[in-house]
Amino acid sequence: MIKNSIFCVAVALSMTACTSTDLIEEGLESGAAIGFSTNITRALANDNFNKFMVYGGYTPKDVSDYHTVFSGVEVSKDADKWTYEGASKYWVKDAAYKFYAYSCENVALTKGTPEFATTGPDAGTFKITDFVCNKDHQHDLIYAESGAITGKETGNTAVSFSFKHLLSRVKASFKSGFDPDFTIEISEVELHNVYDKADFSSKSGGWSNQTRTIEYNLADSKWTMVPLNIGGTDNVIQAAKPADGDTEAVAAKELTTQAGYVLPMTYASNNVTLRFKISVKQGADVIKTDYVQGNIQPTWAIATSYTYNITVNGSAAGVEKIEFSVDASNGIEDWTETPGTDFNIGS
Repeated sequence: MIKNSIFCVAVALSMTACTSTDLIEEGLESGAAIGFSTNITRALANDNFNKFMVYGGYTPKDVSDYHTVFSGVEVSKDADKWTYEGASKYWVKDAAYKFYAYSCENVALTKGTPEFATTGPDAGTFKITDFVCNKDHQHDLIYAESGAITGKETGNTAVSFSFKHLLSRVKASFKSGFDPDFTIEISEVELHNVYDKADFSSKSGGWSNQTRTIEYNLADSKWTMVPLNIGGTDNVIQAAKPADGDTEAVAAKELTTQAGYVLPMTYASNNVTLRFKISVKQGADVIKTDYVQGNIQPTWAIATSYTYNITVNGSAAGVEKIEFSVDASNGIEDWTETPGTDFNIGS
């Protein structure tokens, strides 16, 4: 049986967008230069987060359309200061600004198209279309937005970003339900038939239009897949050994995979498969090698981490224990009585 445990992460992730609209070069007299500062969540430490992409623009006073100021501009960390590429941009007094930023593990998105809207009902928002999250694109994505900011003639402060996660994160944890004399090797842990393509919108704050880039076909072994990789070289689980005479107890060996990233989604049916390979051994003897799988119906939320706890036992592994029974009344067959035999002593 597969059970799942849910652990909420107090962060949220996302990404940004840009447009090809006109880029306004404000003069120095417009105000102080625009700068950025960040607040990093615990999931992305300061020592490994050093670059993000920024988008955004402003509407002059009493104007609805946006002028683009930043369109996918790279912002890098130098010591404790964040600086962006290209010429400095300057605040315009009384203009209404909005900024967005993302980092795909310090690089720009390659599996999705960000777009910052400058006109129409979505002006000042952003979206990402056709974002792909599959076996070939496994990255932690973080996102931030500034909210509305009004430019001032003087006294403008750096734009502050608090980055959050946008995807869901999944792990699998394994322990042995066999006797301690057995060891089980775990490998090829995978999620099959997941939605791996979707759109994100800042307007709704969520994902939509989830699809699969590969149609599930069991006969041809075709499906979407997200790997749950095993770190290191030790992939063995084993039940705990109790103390026996002079032999000390041995703790159980359990295993937890590395995280895989998936699109947040509430599935309508249990058509997502968690599959893995096992090799059951007793000493040097291989008892069973096979693939084991179970179907799940996920409800994966933004910025949430999930661990599926799996106990591998004989039933799950598809092996049967050797057992004994006694086929007789009351457990022991009755004695067979034979006719008496005369035994004469003497004459």
